[in-house]
Amino acid sequence: MSTLALFGGEKSVTVDAGAVASLPVCRQKGIDVVNRLMRTGEISQSSVTSDFAQHFASYIGSTYALCTNNGTSAIDSALFALSVAPGDEVIVPSYTFWASVTPIIAQHAVPVFCDVDRETFCIDPKKIEKCITNKTKAIIVVHVWGNMCDMESIMSIARKHGIKVLEDCSHAHGASYRGKKAGLWGDVGCYSLQGTKTLPGGEGGVLVTDSRECYERAAALGHYELIQTFADNSPYKKYALTGMGHKYRIHPFAAALADSQLEHLDEVNEVREKNARRFDEGLHDIPFLKKQCEYEGSHRVFSYHYYRYVPAKEKVKEPFAFLKALHAEGVACGYCGYGRLHNAPLFTEGGPYGDCKGTRAVLPVTDELAHTTFLAAPRFETSCHSLVEQYIAAYRKVSDHIEEVIEYSQDHSFDEELNSLSGRSIAQL
Repeated sequence: MSTLALFGGEKSVTVDAGAVASLPVCRQKGIDVVNRLMRTGEISQSSVTSDFAQHFASYIGSTYALCTNNGTSAIDSALFALSVAPGDEVIVPSYTFWASVTPIIAQHAVPVFCDVDRETFCIDPKKIEKCITNKTKAIIVVHVWGNMCDMESIMSIARKHGIKVLEDCSHAHGASYRGKKAGLWGDVGCYSLQGTKTLPGGEGGVLVTDSRECYERAAALGHYELIQTFADNSPYKKYALTGMGHKYRIHPFAAALADSQLEHLDEVNEVREKNARRFDEGLHDIPFLKKQCEYEGSHRVFSYHYYRYVPAKEKVKEPFAFLKALHAEGVACGYCGYGRLHNAPLFTEGGPYGDCKGTRAVLPVTDELAHTTFLAAPRFETSCHSLVEQYIAAYRKVSDHIEEVIEYSQDHSFDEELNSLSGRSIAQL
């Protein structure tokens, strides 16, 4: 049996993932458009932005698309569009990035943290109903790591109680559930175009909706220049001079970069999925590794590839030693920082003004996932069969030596590393 690289053996992964498995963040077409915009001086507003909005709406299948300067402002605009008001409650998972939640307190509303499903990592419909009170105004669902939530069940609950639904689709560009793309199930959907996303624009976001009311209200909040285009009977037309408080428009460079990627999104997603499915297949019989499962009828995208670490020995609860062994083999893997928001001071103290404090959440599954989920692999975006096979070999090698890894974990303290990673969603070890 070969020796683990952690203990001086040879690495399993010899192919450079960055060199063979990654696509350029910016396509040449986008670079050319940005250069043209710089030459023409269109560095603040441009028809490129409205063109991208139309292209994105067409791709998703929505009536409206509103481009914003980032995904966070898209969510803030969406909450405003749904008339979330001070004191209202918004149900949201804690197993997510902080930007899914902070716009709630920006509206002086109260985040109510809901537990997630252990197998899918998505908000658990069975737990949502227990969070509903007479103050509940909306539910934010997160298609985490590109995996669709059980939207049919969630929408049934929302309709029953007269609650609005906002989909955070920041990881779900191209994902669908029962043939309908992410962002179309709820009242409004929000996408991020941040530089690490699968449709990168550098910084940027998009809000999609079929509701004219939601679109106009969201646009009135952060796009004063669009208000003048509203019909005369719009209740927001009167705000054309001032807007309603923010300037959230996207930079035309970001719109150009994202637009150049959009026409290739489905084909690249297909390659990512093929590689990811092969990776999953190669690891399926390792007993202490559990892949992220999908709801029936959903089609996920592999924006990120996360697993659960479920060790046989009860005393080994953190995956640190396991990840260290993998990293030594040449695997790009990382600890997960999700699942900790319900204990974050910003939310337990009630927001920056102290007026958004809810009941401290008890979320056993979220707490478990916060310690056991990990980034298992990078995006395999090209036909890189040999690299995928080397990753599988590395995992199987470490699995064969798992008793040594467990012994190593018992002889070493990882407190310092845990503290250094506690605020990060992805970290290299």
